[in-house]
Amino acid sequence: MNEHLSSWIEYLHNKVALKNTFGANVPALDNLMLARLVIDQPGGVYISLNFPSLPSGSPSRWSTRGCDGVQLRLSFHDLAQLSITGAYEGNLEVAASFGPDRCFSISHPEFRIALNYGYATADMYPYD
Repeated sequence: MNEHLSSWIEYLHNKVALKNTFGANVPALDNLMLARLVIDQPGGVYISLNFPSLPSGSPSRWSTRGCDGVQLRLSFHDLAQLSITGAYEGNLEVAASFGPDRCFSISHPEFRIALNYGYATADMYPYD
């Protein structure tokens, strides 16, 4: 993969849907709450991250429906490597990032996840 991709959305298999959601206003993956981490036996990892508020550029229909937050649900498949360091207890504020060579990481001073994947997808779920 290209090391100079314009946003994290570019690393996703279903990037067109998310590009249509945010256009040029792609939110940063900083100051997110780790809501869920699931390691599936066949080699998938599912991570849910909550934005503390609706990101700038969110569709107006979300706020019209009364939503004030959004959850990013990431799915990683065909894992080549997975590393988890530290402890995860409750409301953990993290930063997430995609990198070249199909790498993804989540970091917090006391907790870290790093993985290499074959492909990744994401969905956004607004909530109130």
